[in-house]
Amino acid sequence: MTRTLRLRNDARTRVARPRFSFGLLCVAIVAIGALLVAGPLSARPDTVPAGNLVKNPGAEDGAGAPDSTQHPALPSWTTTSFLTAVKYGTSGFPTVAMSAPISGGVNLFAGGPNNAKSTATQTIDITGAATEIDGGKLQAQLSALIGGFESQEDNAVVEAFFLNASAGQLGTIKIGPVTAADRANKTALLPRSATGTVPAGTRSIRVVITATRTSGSYNDGYLDNISLELSLLGSPPVRKPTLAVACAKHALVATVRSGSAAITSVKFLVNGKKIKLDKKAPFTARVGTARLAAILHVTAQVNAGGKTVALKKTIRRC
Repeated sequence: MTRTLRLRNDARTRVARPRFSFGLLCVAIVAIGALLVAGPLSARPDTVPAGNLVKNPGAEDGAGAPDSTQHPALPSWTTTSFLTAVKYGTSGFPTVAMSAPISGGVNLFAGGPNNAKSTATQTIDITGAATEIDGGKLQAQLSALIGGFESQEDNAVVEAFFLNASAGQLGTIKIGPVTAADRANKTALLPRSATGTVPAGTRSIRVVITATRTSGSYNDGYLDNISLELSLLGSPPVRKPTLAVACAKHALVATVRSGSAAITSVKFLVNGKKIKLDKKAPFTARVGTARLAAILHVTAQVNAGGKTVALKKTIRRC
């Protein structure tokens, strides 16, 4: 009896094993199929940070110098040799009229007083996109408005340095300079951009502005609207909604343009006061500025994709 019982147990064990292995195989096949349908991990855009990664990209987060002697600090940037923000319309600098068509806002970057070379630097952490980066699937686009003063060859460049976890340099992309000939010997800022693949191993990007003086006492390397955006190769950048402000005679017109997510509502505020809640495209607000302050801080609280993001612009009273 003992031998018979053992044989039966062995038989049952042998029969059960293939059924158990077959079940595991089915589960594995289903899991692999789900991954194939969903696509490879490197194709998931949600791990790639969207929009412009540069903080204070237009020198608006702080005061602008009212003359060529002052050099106020630049929030979010580490500076050397007085690289600073200057107000459009300051004597000897780009005018307010130049700012409007390029969405320059109130301030621009300038090399600053009494220096031959000055810099501003910030470092951006992108470790969240490590899978895409190490798979060679990510690209970076660097852009800015770059210029100078009349026929002088003072100039500016912007560089993006790709750094590994130990801050070692893996590669770079660069835009600028803009020469006096490029500007037809006129004071101006011109758009420049470059795109490059983010090297495998990159964990941060260091953005560096360098302004260089060639003549005179003031370093007239000018910049504005510095942008660094990431996207999957072959795909456009994942864009956030954007806010545009402009003057129409004596009225301020603020418009929010949709990014990659559908907008459900926009609340517009000027100097902290609500002026309109818009729930239907086009998301636009218009307000007379005759009785408002000289400097207008416009905020659009955008509800898109179930999230609320605050977009801000600064403009002079119309």
